[in-house]
Amino acid sequence: MSQREFLADLDATLHAGLAVAGMADTGQYTPPGGGASVLCQVYVDRDVETIGGLRQFVANRVEIAYVRHAGFAPAKDGTVIVDGATFTNAKIVSDDGSLSRWMVRSGS
Repeated sequence: MSQREFLADLDATLHAGLAVAGMADTGQYTPPGGGASVLCQVYVDRDVETIGGLRQFVANRVEIAYVRHAGFAPAKDGTVIVDGATFTNAKIVSDDGSLSRWMVRSGS
């Protein structure tokens, strides 16, 4: 097992425990252009504030971190429904092969 596979398994296990405690969510992900939707493990971070290298300030954005496992890889313009709210992946923030973090647009 590679380090990336180990971390993906670890993140999936940690997420399951946090979900039981109400600190993580499960979503329904649909790839861009439609197709079959799949269940996914996610963390939704609302009202994220960042300050960039050029002193740019971004407030009140939403980011979603997807747990990557079993070949699941979210993509730009893919949508996820979490707790009745729909989000569309707008821009990837990071992806270490275990967690894929996206800036998203809210749809509802």
